[in-house]
Amino acid sequence: MRNIYIARLSHENHSLAFSEFKSILLSEEIPFNLEFKVDEFVIFESFRQALDILVKRAGLVLELGEFIDIISTDSGNVLNEILRIIRDYLSSDRFCLEVDSVKGFGKSLCKSIVESIGARNICTRKKTSSGSNILKISFIANVALIYRMVYRRRKKIYESREPHRRPIYRPGTMKPVLARVFVNLSKVSSLKHEVVLDPFCGVGGFAIEACLMGLNTICCDIDKSMVLGAKLNVEGFGCSSSVEIMQMDAGFQGLASSRVDGIATDPPYGIQSIPRGIDRSLLNLLSKFIENSYHVLRKKRCAVFATPIQLSREVDIILRKSGFEILEKHLDKVHSSLTRVIYVVKKFD
Repeated sequence: MRNIYIARLSHENHSLAFSEFKSILLSEEIPFNLEFKVDEFVIFESFRQALDILVKRAGLVLELGEFIDIISTDSGNVLNEILRIIRDYLSSDRFCLEVDSVKGFGKSLCKSIVESIGARNICTRKKTSSGSNILKISFIANVALIYRMVYRRRKKIYESREPHRRPIYRPGTMKPVLARVFVNLSKVSSLKHEVVLDPFCGVGGFAIEACLMGLNTICCDIDKSMVLGAKLNVEGFGCSSSVEIMQMDAGFQGLASSRVDGIATDPPYGIQSIPRGIDRSLLNLLSKFIENSYHVLRKKRCAVFATPIQLSREVDIILRKSGFEILEKHLDKVHSSLTRVIYVVKKFD
C-alpha cells in the first residue's frame, strides 16, 4: 500500500541531495510521486520499501518519516491546530515530541508548544533509547510539518570509512558521503546487484561505498600503488567478493568487450594529482575517459564524474560529440582555489 512520507535533505548542497533522492528510487524502480517540496523537505507518495532503500543507500538524506500533516503558520489558530493533532499521539507513552525551528522559523511557536505540552513529553536520550517513537514538528518557511520519525542519519556510521581511518590513506581522497552520492547518481540498482565502474579508483573509496549498498564494482587505476592500496582497503571492509580490481588506464583496454551498468568516478585534477592544474593534459585525459566510457556503458545508462569548473565548457562539447546527453550539472566548492562541476550524463542509445 502506498503512503505519504517525508524526507529531510542535506541543506549544504540541496540540488545534489534532491537528485540523489530521486536517483535512488529510480534506479531501484520504486514508484513514487512528489507531492510538494518545502525548502529542504520533500513530501512524497510511495511504498514502505522506498524508506528501506533510502535508509540503505542515501548519503544526503538526513531524516525520513511518516507524514502526518502540514499546517500554515499564517493561520491565527495555528498553535491550537498543532496541539489538537499532537495530543492524540502524546496521550500514549509510546511517543515523545521533538520540535525544530529550521533556519530560525517558528521559534516562538516552538516555545509555546513545549510550554503547552510540558517537559515530560519532550524527547530525551533516555526516552528514545527505551523505544519511544519520535513525533517531530519542523517549522520551515510559513508551515509546520508534522511527521513520525523513521530514520535519522548518524554521522558516526561514516566515521570508520573516513579516508584517514582506512588501512591505506591517500591525501585528497573523496569523503565517503560524497563518494556514495556519486555512485547513487549513476542510477545503478542494488536490488539487481548491478555493476558500477570506477576507472580512477585511487585507493578504493567508491568501491567500498558501492559494496556496502549491495553493488558490484570494477575498480581500476593506472598507478600500481593505488591498485594495491585499493585491494587492502576493499579487503579491510569485507568487500573483496563484490569488487574486481585491476591496473588500467583511461583507455579501458582491460575491459575488452565488457559492459557496465553505470560509471561513478573522480578523475585526477586536484593539487595531489597528476596531471596538475588546468591544462591540456587534463583535458586530453578527460576526453579519452569520456570517449571510452561511451563504449563500455550499456544503452541508456549513466556516468557521473567531476571536473574543475574552468573546463566545463570544453567538457560539455566533448560529451555531446561522444554521444552523451547531459542530464544534470551540480557545482561543488572544494576549497578557495577549486570549484568542481559534478556531471550526470546518459548514453543516448
